[in-house]
Amino acid sequence: MMLKISSFSFGIIITSIILFSANSPSLSSIYAQDPQYSNNNTNENTNSSLLNELENIKNILESKVTKLATALQIASSLPQILQPPDVNLIDPKVNGIPEDADIEKRKIGNILLDQFNEFFSVVFLLNNGDVYFDEPFERQLNRTTTNLSFRDYYQAVEQTKKTYLSDAIISITTGRNLAVIATPVINKENEMTGILLGAINFNNYDNFLQSLNLQNNSRVVLIDKTGVKIGDSTENETSASKESFEKKQFSNLTSFKLALEGKSGSTVEKFEEKESQITFLPYDLFQNKRILLLIQSCNSDINNSNQCIDNNNKELNLINENVLSRLGTFF
Repeated sequence: MMLKISSFSFGIIITSIILFSANSPSLSSIYAQDPQYSNNNTNENTNSSLLNELENIKNILESKVTKLATALQIASSLPQILQPPDVNLIDPKVNGIPEDADIEKRKIGNILLDQFNEFFSVVFLLNNGDVYFDEPFERQLNRTTTNLSFRDYYQAVEQTKKTYLSDAIISITTGRNLAVIATPVINKENEMTGILLGAINFNNYDNFLQSLNLQNNSRVVLIDKTGVKIGDSTENETSASKESFEKKQFSNLTSFKLALEGKSGSTVEKFEEKESQITFLPYDLFQNKRILLLIQSCNSDINNSNQCIDNNNKELNLINENVLSRLGTFF
């Protein structure tokens, strides 16, 4: 007999995830660390200091995504979600099931939205990629496509039956730059009956990175493996914009290409027409990769890369007490 878990109980479980995940090592920490990159333009002491600072930021970002993924995984195992979807309820006029249909599943989606402001939508897909429901319902009504089998997250979950974090994508419905966490719904017969996913709002990443204790010549960005920006420490930058997706100004950097190879370290190269020291740190997360870049402009009177590194070779204290006091809003 399947245990019935109420929506209220699920809300309590989700609240406990928030408290637990902020004090736990992220799931992705099991991945082995790759050796640091080193060449003539790389200083070992700089690597150690700056990479440690990026590592702290990475741990916070990892914990955040792990929290969201864990919530989706728990939701996917609830009886309300495991109950087989009724495809006969789908109405093409509303791009899925009506607002008052299969209400128990919709309640779970609404709890996720209420508890995690990082999600701006929660979607249940059928095995063929058709949208079963989308919360909020208004978003479902505004959909311009009702089959998402062309998306990387659908294909990855369908093939691996494991949780997947997507690259940045442009939403066909809203035109926003976003990412998706998708997890399979597996019944007691070990069969996949659907996919539960949450669309992540990038504004939260911008807010966190813009709270860092950065100097005028420094910038921190989070990018995916295609070079698209997911978060930016530059004030008033909006990573969720379509323009941010299309720009891809990081994909030609040597530091980015080295990070794709799994290397981490610092190098000096031109960025936006300025000689800059770029410290790079890749990390694996739910079958995908993210890359952190710390970009520090060299002084205009410095024309030697080693001088640039020496000048920037100092602890930045990117995370100070002011940042710490705001972590609660980020988690």
